[in-house]
Amino acid sequence: MNAPIRYLAFAAYAAIGAWSLDARAAPETYRFDPVHTQIWFAASHENLSHPLGRLHVKDGWFHFDPDDIANAKVYVEIDLASVDMGDQKWSDTIRSGQFFDTGRFPTARYTSKSVTPKDKTSGTIHGDLILHGVTKPIDVDFKFNRVGNDPYTFKRKAGFSATAKLNRNDFDMKRFQDVVGQDIELTLVIEGIKDDGAAKPGDAKPDEKKDDAGKE
Repeated sequence: MNAPIRYLAFAAYAAIGAWSLDARAAPETYRFDPVHTQIWFAASHENLSHPLGRLHVKDGWFHFDPDDIANAKVYVEIDLASVDMGDQKWSDTIRSGQFFDTGRFPTARYTSKSVTPKDKTSGTIHGDLILHGVTKPIDVDFKFNRVGNDPYTFKRKAGFSATAKLNRNDFDMKRFQDVVGQDIELTLVIEGIKDDGAAKPGDAKPDEKKDDAGKE
């Protein structure tokens, strides 16, 4: 192989290699896997215990690059009527006007505004939570677990663990102060399925006012 041909071959291989690196480094969009994404919350019950309740994700997505977590974005809709306290009567009470009032506010929404990395795999999401007709800033601490291909679904997935805290009084849910604690601890188990079309043009942006009742 003469010199010009060797040079062209080297340039071609270099270009292909650079393109491959760029492709791997590009951020990807994932929709929430409703089966493997779980939202658990706990509150004090008369300072005796901290029972758990569960909520389901209705819709949403996150935009993420493992090499650049500072530019991650997330939007999630939570189905408040899905609340499960492990007891039908207590679940109905949480759905009622005494707490969530799902007849008026069926959906909660969280939209990220920025991300502060702590290290290469963890950080804090700063965003706005719309809950019970009230919008408040909420921080979510997260840890990136891994990204890979699911051998059963043949789809690319990303997984996270996360925690957050809020005060229910901030969201105008002030009943039964002597029974149910004000401070709510959230534990989030998150899996996303790669889906380039998951982010919809109508999804709320951090600076965009949307019907706080969650009604379409």
